[in-house]
Amino acid sequence: MIMNTQDRMPQEMQRAISFYEKGQKLEAKKQCEFILNQNPNHPDALHLLGLIVAQTGQLNQGTTLILKAIEIYDKDSSYHSNLAIFLARAGEFERAIQHYQSALLLRPDDPGILNNLGMALFYQKKFEQSLISFLRALNLKPDYYEARIHLSMVYESLNQLDNAMDCCQEVILHSKDPFQLAMAYNQMGNICLKQACLTRAIDAYKKALNYDKTHQEIWSNYLLTLNYDSEQTARQIFCAHQEWGLQVAKNITPVFFHSNMPDRHRPIRVGYISPDFRMHPVAFFIEPILKNHDSRNIEVYCYSDVQKADAVTSRLETYQNVWRNISGYSNKAVSEQICSDGIDILVDLSGHTANNRLCVFAEKPAPVQATYLGYVNTSGLKVMDYRFTDAYADPPNHDHLYSETLIRIDPCFCCYHPPDISVHVSELPALSNGYMTFGAFHNLTKVSLDTLMLWVNVLHAISHSRLVLQSISLSDAKSIDHFKQWFQSQGIESHRIEFLGYQSFNDYLKKHHHIDILLDTHPWSGHTISCHGLWMGVPIITLEGNRHAERMVGSILSTMGLGSWIAKTHTEYIEKAVTWSQNIKHLSQLRQNIRLKLIQSPVCNGMKFTQKLEMIYRHLWGKWCQEM
Repeated sequence: MIMNTQDRMPQEMQRAISFYEKGQKLEAKKQCEFILNQNPNHPDALHLLGLIVAQTGQLNQGTTLILKAIEIYDKDSSYHSNLAIFLARAGEFERAIQHYQSALLLRPDDPGILNNLGMALFYQKKFEQSLISFLRALNLKPDYYEARIHLSMVYESLNQLDNAMDCCQEVILHSKDPFQLAMAYNQMGNICLKQACLTRAIDAYKKALNYDKTHQEIWSNYLLTLNYDSEQTARQIFCAHQEWGLQVAKNITPVFFHSNMPDRHRPIRVGYISPDFRMHPVAFFIEPILKNHDSRNIEVYCYSDVQKADAVTSRLETYQNVWRNISGYSNKAVSEQICSDGIDILVDLSGHTANNRLCVFAEKPAPVQATYLGYVNTSGLKVMDYRFTDAYADPPNHDHLYSETLIRIDPCFCCYHPPDISVHVSELPALSNGYMTFGAFHNLTKVSLDTLMLWVNVLHAISHSRLVLQSISLSDAKSIDHFKQWFQSQGIESHRIEFLGYQSFNDYLKKHHHIDILLDTHPWSGHTISCHGLWMGVPIITLEGNRHAERMVGSILSTMGLGSWIAKTHTEYIEKAVTWSQNIKHLSQLRQNIRLKLIQSPVCNGMKFTQKLEMIYRHLWGKWCQEM
């Protein structure tokens, strides 16, 4: 910390700093409060108190204190830099960038500030500016390995995957720090995953865990990736999740006493935690629930971990629920907030996907806890009581593969909120094209070799048919070349494959006008893309497997009465594609009816679905009250 020239109480302030540096934050806080009692406008005391308060999770109060310090004395770069750190944690990246830039005016050659500025720009998706910031930091400090890992993240986002991998290799080759090595291997795993190299990704995550066995992000990346791998058995994946759960249990002691009033007839407080209350697949399925809850019986609290709010966030906030912004707050602070709010049933909407808060659930801040919707597998936590699914996605013989007790919401585990975009259903393109066009609009990490071979066999079986592949990863020319060469090696001419990169959501929906049939992935089916496709009148062929991840699309189709689109075997998958390509008239009629079929099915009945969910909540709450 840099002391400024206006310090009038050097001994008292030095004592506060000494306490802080020794980790005695309570004593440091009291010392700052003593100084401010003598001089309410002491900038260093305001700054240090703001640091302490913000680090305990009270971001708003902390940033207010540091802002006041800056108003009094704005020539200390650490004031601006530390304020920017907490603004970034709260998702206020534009303000954070401004204060990092102010800090740089005072210390233009500080690689730490440049690194932090680079990350703020990165989260704002200003990748070119972020790149410049990291390169400047590394020019000043070539062995700044944290910045080099961050530089790799920028290169990955720019789809310059070779450069991204080179950065990781540089850190692995020269760093001796276990944390840096863990993060380098973790980032290497992310790059491999983006290249759909699952075996290499899993290997990289395992190496990362060898250096840091307690890092939640690495564990979640590893566990998530196992679900993409067709070589992994359901039992193997379950055991890996259990291993994580046991690791967490070593470091986090859950609360087993809750002061919630055990009255089974009173209104229940239900809390939903998610970083995905935004334009994200989860939002299409949680919105009907937030919209239709009966406020007389269910008091809803949304704990939003959204870093960058958007129009969807704003819309979700308008429903009659309590909204808590927890972005940047520590797990401990979030857990304390949940206890303070008196939440009876706490629902995780993320599982092991990005920016999850499973470590909050590990503390057991609510008497009843459940995981739902955002993840295709178990949490692995013993203190996660329930998981919501349905009898198709998880038949009775699946129960032993979950740490949680399965609660089935039949006939379908989810409810879909169609897009608020007016895009019409087109005529079947095959009628004018004279050939079949298949579509696959998936995240490339879902496109396993097994899936690719299925698609190749479909194209071989149906002469002159085409395939349109769309994924954000196909914004990269090298990725396109890789897939072009692969398809050519399988005897598929290049003119039969069309590659599309990033599309706006509106354009993505319109691309369905050029697709006759969607092809699903295996072993992780395209749950959300199937709903979007059905909304656009395009049916999807799916392969039923033996994991929840493989059965989600089948659950949607069976609920809609479209079970004939579910294949039991690889051969049947290809046969269905062939059969429908030979029955253009029927396919054309079906196209015009699918949207209405979807709307009238339980998949889009938000009111009825939410009523079922509320009955489940009431039952689970009554069970807890009875056990008290």
